[in-house]
Amino acid sequence: MVRRDWGMVDQLLDGLETSGWQGGNQVIGAAFAIAVNDRFAGGGSCTEVTRFVTETLAQFPGAQSLPTLAMEGLVRAALGEVGFIDNLSPGTALQMQIVFLGKLLQDRNPDETQLEEFMADVERTAAEYL
Repeated sequence: MVRRDWGMVDQLLDGLETSGWQGGNQVIGAAFAIAVNDRFAGGGSCTEVTRFVTETLAQFPGAQSLPTLAMEGLVRAALGEVGFIDNLSPGTALQMQIVFLGKLLQDRNPDETQLEEFMADVERTAAEYL
């Protein structure tokens, strides 16, 4: 996603689908949580989260079918306010996390070293839940 290689993203997602998403949910969830917490270092107000969701939906028009309030709740849950996602299906949450990762990683625009550090952090975090 960082490299904007959407063909590779599709290929990797297809591979996860073929494998039954074995470990994929944990990796994507870890990447999402780390990227959200980096984006909102020190916490994010309701207004900041709402603005971020609005920007994300504007940047990825294909995601506009996702429920906006649930998207805000997912971001807030990653920031520690877990009560907002009690009724969110895992499939919908995964779709949202992938969309958010696209925005978060593009906004961050890490160099190769930062990307490697991010991926190592994601791998360590995901391994804790596998």
